[in-house]
Amino acid sequence: MIKQCIYRIGVGILILFLFFTLSVVGSARCADADGDGILSVADARIALRIAVRLDIPTEEQQKDCDLDRDGAITPADAREILRLSVGFGRSDDSANSGMPDAEFIGLTDNYYKVYNKNGVTYIDSIIIANKTYALPDDYDTNGLVNECRDAFAALQTAAKKDGVNIYLNSGFRPYSEQKELYDEYVRDYGTDYADAYAARPGHSEHQTGLAIDVTNDTGYFTGSPEAQWLHANCVQYGFILRYPEGKSDKTGYSPEAWHIRFVGTEKAAKLNGSGLCLEEYYGITSFYFQQTDQPPILF
Repeated sequence: MIKQCIYRIGVGILILFLFFTLSVVGSARCADADGDGILSVADARIALRIAVRLDIPTEEQQKDCDLDRDGAITPADAREILRLSVGFGRSDDSANSGMPDAEFIGLTDNYYKVYNKNGVTYIDSIIIANKTYALPDDYDTNGLVNECRDAFAALQTAAKKDGVNIYLNSGFRPYSEQKELYDEYVRDYGTDYADAYAARPGHSEHQTGLAIDVTNDTGYFTGSPEAQWLHANCVQYGFILRYPEGKSDKTGYSPEAWHIRFVGTEKAAKLNGSGLCLEEYYGITSFYFQQTDQPPILF
């Protein structure tokens, strides 16, 4: 009886392992140290050999296997790759925390779990709204989410103490208002310009109630002392600079020094510390799909 149970458990683990490894064949996911298109224990072994300096990493290995983004492949990275290879997932992934009824729909290129609840996409418990992932037309928080509003008030107070005036210029924006704004951009400047500087309805972070556009006394924010203060301090209040310089090819938008997104202090710290934008960190895309395009494949 005991042998039979052990056998069944072993088969179950094997099936899980095969499901996970086969699901990444031919993908461009990270951590594939041997480049065979399959994430496996062998990749963890290669990373560990690099970590203890038995091997020198290739440029691709250095980029793909430094999972904690500290600039070096360490035993911690090898351990993380081992976790992934046996299907445990990222150690810093809060997954569907607080949303037990959310539907698991796949993995990102960086092995973070993607969930859907009532048409809203969540990764690491963060609501995702960009050019790839849209919100439902009727998603409405009726203003800034309380946590975001309170965090911004604390940020303003701290800035004021440092002699810096930062104001809320635009906060929550419902689908209908975003549609009016986007259509106005298209009418005045054309679709290409509109897509670079304004989100299509349903794709705006402002609809989440977790994004804020700020301004200062002059109305010229980029490069201002206020912008410098915001970039240096917003993470302490749970905000990230959502569309930084040099990341337009990842975020899908031109840089916006004034647009901050509330994700909470813990996630803001890890995202900001990585030097990556949200799309890079979680391994997701941000571009509009044409009607003939296939939807993003998450497995």
